Amino acid sequence: MAQSQITPVTISAGESLTDSVDASVGEAAYVLMPGEWDGANLTFLISFDNVTFWDMFDMYGKEVMYACRPGVAVRIGPGLQQIGFFKIRSGTRDHPVEQSENRNFKVVFSSGGPPARRQAGRPW
Repeated sequence: MAQSQITPVTISAGESLTDSVDASVGEAAYVLMPGEWDGANLTFLISFDNVTFWDMFDMYGKEVMYACRPGVAVRIGPGLQQIGFFKIRSGTRDHPVEQSENRNFKVVFSSGGPPARRQAGRPW
């Protein structure tokens, strides 16, 4: 049976990005949204060294984006395991959305199950 680990992370008031999240614990499976949210989609930045971050795009050249609402669990697809580190962004790289208050998330990692299979042509 797979084990889960929950990592808290915050977008501070007046900001649109969280601090980095260490993804070495497993596959990020869900983002648990805060109860209050200044409406925006979620996007991600990724890093292998926790210094330089890149916007996360798919193989079709589209920014990886998830629609969300306050107080829900957002299921995120594979791609953040073995990346190293990632940040959650409110909004997109071209239109980040600053949050009016601190927004506290929880990232649920799944580990202990079978390793994730990498799909051909996907860089993550």
